[in-house]
Amino acid sequence: MTIMIRPMNIFRNLLMVACAAAVTLPAFGAKRGVRKRGMNKLLKSKNAEQIYQAGLEAYRNKKYRNATIYFEAAYNDFYSSDRADTILFYTAKAYYNQGIYDVAADGFDQYRKVFSRRPFSEEAEFLLPMCWYHLSRPVERDQTETHKAIATFNEYLNRYPQSIRAEDIKLMLEELQQKLYEKEFINTSLYFKLQRYPASVAALRYALKDTPETPYREQMMYLICKSWYNYAKNSVPAKKLDRYMKMVDSYYNFRSEYPQSQEYLLDLDKMFREAKFYVDYNQQAAVDMEKDRIGAENLKESIKQQKAKLRTIREQMERNEAKMRLRQDETTLKAQQARIKAEAKRLRKSDAKVRKQIETDQPASGN
Repeated sequence: MTIMIRPMNIFRNLLMVACAAAVTLPAFGAKRGVRKRGMNKLLKSKNAEQIYQAGLEAYRNKKYRNATIYFEAAYNDFYSSDRADTILFYTAKAYYNQGIYDVAADGFDQYRKVFSRRPFSEEAEFLLPMCWYHLSRPVERDQTETHKAIATFNEYLNRYPQSIRAEDIKLMLEELQQKLYEKEFINTSLYFKLQRYPASVAALRYALKDTPETPYREQMMYLICKSWYNYAKNSVPAKKLDRYMKMVDSYYNFRSEYPQSQEYLLDLDKMFREAKFYVDYNQQAAVDMEKDRIGAENLKESIKQQKAKLRTIREQMERNEAKMRLRQDETTLKAQQARIKAEAKRLRKSDAKVRKQIETDQPASGN
């Protein structure tokens, strides 16, 4: 049975990929630089059978560059025959053997789609992820090829679970997955290095939720604790309490999961003592200040609305009453703002006292 496949559907795509790399790699077809006279003579003869056999001979002799020239020249005469799949497979494999993996991947991908029931289909499905495996970049760079390798390796294992290659593929999958874990850790820890602590916490938490099995889990949980600690330490007094409390919560999570951590607990214990001490020492004052702040914001909005309404009142008595309420609220707002400033000043002074008490490891006096 013959397979009717138009040649441009297969080779034109490969030709476009190869031409994109023309600066360093030769293109698919006749334009290959200086050729031997024998090759030129054979190609000009238009004898498809001899050209095809020459391609097989070149491949057997590991002259893969010559093989691709012969196979491409012969393909137009064989695209409707049973040899079409053989030519496509050996052309892709010749590129693979030359280390031109991007062109080879395109050929193997087209082979498995067009000739899925032909003899070379299993090997083509194996060599396709191998191309992406070889193209996988260092961990610092984009990992698109790594993701493609993992996806196509898994497709192969799902289709051929009893393959003799299965164990080797699983080892390569483990290597590729490790690279993705490392890439994820590099990306998420970048926010911490840039001192963008809220983004650091968000990115690290998302990564832990997305890949809870990551080997960098302990380091990520440590960075969450340290992000909250640094964020709190550099915050204004009104914001410190909430952020120190979040550091304390993160510390408890870390300690419950890694109670014997050799690398991080010593550092975290020190941060925890300072955070817990600050929370215990300033909790009521900070809560009161937060209540005053919220009350002041609500009162500001109320005063704004009262002023707008006052402009619409025409009745003199009603207008006088509205002015009186407005003056009372403005007086209350000033008192609240004064309390907030005083409490903030007191909290700033207490920061130094808290740090000193932590350093000497002595209990602090009351408020």
